[in-house]
Amino acid sequence: MAQPNYHQLLSQVMDSNPAQQMAARMIILAMEEDAVNALIDIYYAGVTDAEGEAILEIIAEIGGYEAVLILRNIYDFEDSRPQLRHSAAKGLLRNSDSLTQEEREDIAMYFARLG
Repeated sequence: MAQPNYHQLLSQVMDSNPAQQMAARMIILAMEEDAVNALIDIYYAGVTDAEGEAILEIIAEIGGYEAVLILRNIYDFEDSRPQLRHSAAKGLLRNSDSLTQEEREDIAMYFARLG
């Protein structure tokens, strides 16, 4: 299968048309870990908060080793963009079977502090 244009697909995920969003999302999810690497590259190249949240949500849904690494990294070090840290925390919870007990407790405390 040919590599899709992930920039274009991300734009479609952000589109106001639900059919466009769903179609783009399904294509990305079908690419599994290949999509994770491409989306990570897009994320680190620079994205808006809304794009970053969409990327992190999709990465969390795909899951896997690379996805958990990126979510951990953003949760642990993204202090200047709280929305993205929050999205990373939610993504980590979605992949909680890949976390240590200490990590799960830390994320629970994070959400408890938010109220």
